[in-house]
Amino acid sequence: MGRLTFDDLYQVSLTSLGSAADDWKEVVDQLETLARDARDGMVKQSEAARWAGVNADVTRPFVRKTGKEFSDAHTEAKAIWAMLRDAHADLVAVQSALKEAVDVEAKKQHIQVTGLPDGTVSCVYLHQRDSNDAQTQEQLDYKDRLESRINNLIAQADEIDNSASRALKKIHGNDSHNFGHAKYDSLDDVQSERAVQLAKKSLAKYRDGGELSITELTELRQLLAYNSKDREFTVDFYKALGPKDALRFQAQIALDASAEGDKTQFKLAHSIQKGMGEALATATRPPNGKDDPSTAFREDRDYLGKAWQTELKRVGRERIPLDMNNSRVEPRGYQVLGTLLRHGSYDKSFLVPIADDMVTLERKHPNAWSWADNAYAGDGMDKFGLNLDKDGGPGWDPMTGLLEGLGHSPEASTEFFHGSTGGGEHDGLKKLSNLDYFLGDKHGENARQWLPDATGGTASPGAEDKIFGKEALGHALESATSGRPYDSDAPSKDHTQEEADVFRSVVKKVAASPELFKGDGELAPIAGSLGNMSAEYMHDIQRVYAGGDDAGLIKHTGAEPDFSEAADTYTLNQFLKTTAEDPEAYATITRAQEAVSSETLREAIANLGPDEDLGAIAETAVVPGARIEGNTAEGRADAIAAADDSVKKAEEYNKSLEAGDGWLGRFVDLGIGTLNNIPVAGDAAGWVIEDFREAVLNHQVKDPEEAAQKIQENRDAYITTERVERAQEAKRAFYEAASRAGLDTESPEVTRAATRVYNAAYNANAVENS
Repeated sequence: MGRLTFDDLYQVSLTSLGSAADDWKEVVDQLETLARDARDGMVKQSEAARWAGVNADVTRPFVRKTGKEFSDAHTEAKAIWAMLRDAHADLVAVQSALKEAVDVEAKKQHIQVTGLPDGTVSCVYLHQRDSNDAQTQEQLDYKDRLESRINNLIAQADEIDNSASRALKKIHGNDSHNFGHAKYDSLDDVQSERAVQLAKKSLAKYRDGGELSITELTELRQLLAYNSKDREFTVDFYKALGPKDALRFQAQIALDASAEGDKTQFKLAHSIQKGMGEALATATRPPNGKDDPSTAFREDRDYLGKAWQTELKRVGRERIPLDMNNSRVEPRGYQVLGTLLRHGSYDKSFLVPIADDMVTLERKHPNAWSWADNAYAGDGMDKFGLNLDKDGGPGWDPMTGLLEGLGHSPEASTEFFHGSTGGGEHDGLKKLSNLDYFLGDKHGENARQWLPDATGGTASPGAEDKIFGKEALGHALESATSGRPYDSDAPSKDHTQEEADVFRSVVKKVAASPELFKGDGELAPIAGSLGNMSAEYMHDIQRVYAGGDDAGLIKHTGAEPDFSEAADTYTLNQFLKTTAEDPEAYATITRAQEAVSSETLREAIANLGPDEDLGAIAETAVVPGARIEGNTAEGRADAIAAADDSVKKAEEYNKSLEAGDGWLGRFVDLGIGTLNNIPVAGDAAGWVIEDFREAVLNHQVKDPEEAAQKIQENRDAYITTERVERAQEAKRAFYEAASRAGLDTESPEVTRAATRVYNAAYNANAVENS
């Protein structure tokens, strides 16, 4: 079977294929009429006839067979029509995407797309007059991504063509005198059948010491990659395999790929793992986003309902015995499942019960995730792994994969961290909230013990193996508090009360046990995520430091975390100081604070009422941000002072501040950065982001050696200098806001107000941070 090429897909007219599908639809309708007439006429009359002898023994069976052939002819024609219909629709969509990439995107960037003899394409930048033809790394990366996308479209079209061809052969069969050899309702049926066939072939070959060929792995990779978001395909695939075979198959190809060192095999196995994870997310998502309680004891055709999930839990707790290079490997099903959960966004009706069951099993059996009895482990086993991602460890600790899954599934994550395990009639465990299980109780004690995620089970190669899981915990908490996947570039959204409550709980836990979350603390790896969460709730944090917002200066972003207790300001102080000891978190908080403070100040001055005092309203606007900045400045100073190499630590802070401006862009998308109440967009939005960025860099980036020396010599004097610079920046921001509001910046009213702003910003943290 020849491979479809770029030129084939780009040049071919699909009109005739569409016409063929239409023609076969007419044949289907006509054969349906003939089959109905035969069934209700000829066959019915034959069955009713009072025949005896030869008529009864020969004629009646012949009539029955003839009637069945009409029905089988209709079935076959319907299957052929379904193949042509779906192949046409899918190929039209792929061809359209291909032409968009070639005729619009490539031409816009002056990229030439050329078909190669092997069917793929090569992309190169065309020569530009008055140019030295030197491309930036960003341009080269774009070109590579475009080339990869076009080649993937060609491969997708090739798989559609091959699937339809295989199906048509099976539908027609080898007996030209007999209709109805195979029945398909859609191309998805064909492709899921083939994917299951390949997976089961792999299982069978593995039992005999073999494995799928590279060609077969490539075909399976394509089937999963192109159909992982298709409900019909994914449900059929997982139902046909069942939980046990699905996990066993995934374990086998992952272990083989990680152990054998073949780069092509590893790349294909990784893509299959990703595709199976995304497919599982699709297959377990209830139609219309609603879990149907009536499916508790039966399977729903549209998704993997309660019965399939119940079986998955049973398999998840059990060990899967595997033989690898004369060694015995026995991961639990949940360890394999963890590698799949890393990929895709899961519905809470599936992921939360699975997560609770995994935590329950771990609480009952703390050593549940050792992959084998050490007596079975052979030489070289340290190279085996279940997780094929570049990051995340070998995958023997399934909590890393689970938490990454929660990080991509916001509703599930929020519900999970509001939930608990234990306390049931038969589980034998005390009730414990999931948040306490991972972060510890109110004293910072009894949190989950993070064993090394090492192939050797109980071996301890180093602390690095633990960090992946803790970072994943941070990702899950980000998702739970923001309502967005942790790695999403989407704008911030209004928070629900449940999300805000999780954030409040996290703040209190960090403030109660700060040593856990900074320096060499057990949970220090989640500090970057704590910084992102702080930025997410920056409006609410500023409202707390303002003592409320009666003037309505600070934007509301949905439900607010409840920090109404008298001690909550101190709690926030501790939280921010602790979090800011991580350079990345410090930079995130600083950018968010600058954006919200600038916007609040501009809004306050632009909307100043005739009877309002300019100085008083400006003070109100700048004080919350100054208090936040004072806390984070202390955190940075403490981290630099505690570092083995204080100059290097100071450089880390500078690099983090100079890094990307993702949060500033997100705040602009949220509505921050209006000019006289007119939202900005396009070039103006970029200008606002740059304005905020310069404001941060101008007074936050320090000479590393000078900063380190001053902090070591006299930390308090350094903090005082920081307060002066912070006050000067607040004064500068006030003058800029006043100018944009059309005020005379040299008038006595404005200069007096500027002095009040300076003093307010300087004194904002005099009590808390003295």
